[in-house]
Amino acid sequence: MKKHKKLSIEELKAYPGFENFTKEEAEEAIKSLESLSILLYELFMKEKIENVKHLKQTEKHETEQQQQRLAA
Repeated sequence: MKKHKKLSIEELKAYPGFENFTKEEAEEAIKSLESLSILLYELFMKEKIENVKHLKQTEKHETEQQQQRLAA
């Protein structure tokens, strides 16, 4: 798995609205952004897994229906 680089204070301050943050404010913002990123990633992966399960169930159901038609 690719290791992701943590956002630096200098990188954060390059974004509009963060230019005048103190070191402490920037560190806190970076922690908050990191937590939010992890949360969003976990929600995305959960939804992706659920979508894959749904697709597999749909495919299985369609295959069963085709087999029943062929057998009839």
